[in-house]
Amino acid sequence: MEGSMFCYQCQEASGNKGCTVSGRCGETTETANLQDRLVAELKAVALTLEGRTNVTREFSRFIVRAMSATLTDTNFNPDRIYALIDEAKRALKTLDSDVQAPDPSILSVKDPEERSYREILVYGVKGVCAFTFHALALGYEDNAIYNFIIKALSAAAKPETTLERLALLIVECGRIASIAMALLDEANTETYGSPTMTQIPCEVGSRPGILMSGQDLKDLEELLIQTEHAGIDVYTHGELLSAHTYPALRKFAHLRGNYGGSWWTQPQDFASFNGPIVVNSNCITPVQDAYRGRIFTTGMVGCKGVPHITHRHIGMQKDFSAVIELARTLPPPAPLDNAVLTAGFGHHQVCSVISQIARYVESGSIRRFIVIAGSDGRDPRREYYTGLVKALPADTVILTAGCAKYRFNKLDLGKINGIPRILDAGQSGDAYSIVRIVLELQNALGIRTLEKLPVSFVLSWYEQRDLAVFLSLLTLGFKNIRLGPAFPAFFAPSVVEVLTRDYGVKPIDTPEADAEAMMAGN
Repeated sequence: MEGSMFCYQCQEASGNKGCTVSGRCGETTETANLQDRLVAELKAVALTLEGRTNVTREFSRFIVRAMSATLTDTNFNPDRIYALIDEAKRALKTLDSDVQAPDPSILSVKDPEERSYREILVYGVKGVCAFTFHALALGYEDNAIYNFIIKALSAAAKPETTLERLALLIVECGRIASIAMALLDEANTETYGSPTMTQIPCEVGSRPGILMSGQDLKDLEELLIQTEHAGIDVYTHGELLSAHTYPALRKFAHLRGNYGGSWWTQPQDFASFNGPIVVNSNCITPVQDAYRGRIFTTGMVGCKGVPHITHRHIGMQKDFSAVIELARTLPPPAPLDNAVLTAGFGHHQVCSVISQIARYVESGSIRRFIVIAGSDGRDPRREYYTGLVKALPADTVILTAGCAKYRFNKLDLGKINGIPRILDAGQSGDAYSIVRIVLELQNALGIRTLEKLPVSFVLSWYEQRDLAVFLSLLTLGFKNIRLGPAFPAFFAPSVVEVLTRDYGVKPIDTPEADAEAMMAGN
């Protein structure tokens, strides 16, 4: 039917079934269908590359970049998607390939169970690509990741791929997601230093400001360099909050503070900011008139009619001069609040005192750790995460990564023997740090099995990075994970059965019921 689409890759899928007319995220039918076409062309490139030797990394880098453009809330500009489709076709021509792209429609796979397995694999690959893209910006890459992406997309494209084969690849996707997050951690820490505990102000200054939202630290660094002597302050938004914890970024005195909340609060946050805004990765919301003339995109982000800062050339920085010139003409940001947020509890910081933490566990001062990872979103049911943190007793510590923390990171929960009860490890990909912390704690406590650890996991899922984190946790052996606000629409009943039976995955309940159950080790 003309004007129809089908998309169920994010938590906002209409009725938890799928968006069929337009995306609840703001995506149009045209853009949604173009993104499906792009993924199909990338599958053709992967089919061509599979089994070939002596092929340069450039094709794998392109797949990573293009797949990143199809993440939820990343690119709403059909012209940019058309350009990526053309680039994929040129890659096929360069490779002298006669492989045809498969049917791009998700619904072309008639069996719902088979469709579920194929899309879980594709969405997991998208999450892997998101982490890999940011590591690549800092010059870090891994052939194991590239080889898996090619293998997985090829398998997803072949009609003859069995459910058993797809299931094995989904498990492998979890393993590769762990590798990708570890690579990103290495890239970030070797480039900017290991995060340390940092107090981050939310108050504003009297100078003009530029606000950057997203996850890409390289973009923020280049903006800071270019504004160092310009009389302009730079603020972070969303998951870039963690940038303040890296020594090499914190040294810039004009990195003023954090402004606003998580990605979905952009309409009110961006309207109040007054100055120019740069969004450098997912997520972006549909642009509002209140700030339409002062928002820019970069990286794989795109919105029709919004100026785009193009990629950096080899040995050069991105050019933020248009953003800087606009900032000079605009007033300082309007204040939102005067909170001070504490972050920087990555594995380097926490594991340096893990023996002390283990002693607090053994003495009963800390009874349990609750891991709340993943993304925030508009769904009112996400108030659950605020309620859960409030319902937890005073002898619990919350480990968090991703923008889900904005549901509770301004709560004053106090400390346990000097340790803050909320330990913010950083962005979604920094779930890797939490895993490192948990495994170090297991070793320090001398506990043989993960199930015996005083740790419970609650994943706030919204999009494909969260799926990649979820798969990585399962692959590493973590069980009894709570998943909310609801199971993904792309989980077929048979998938849910496997997850609940074999891995103990369960939906969230009420905050009070889940807090009680987790404290009892369930």
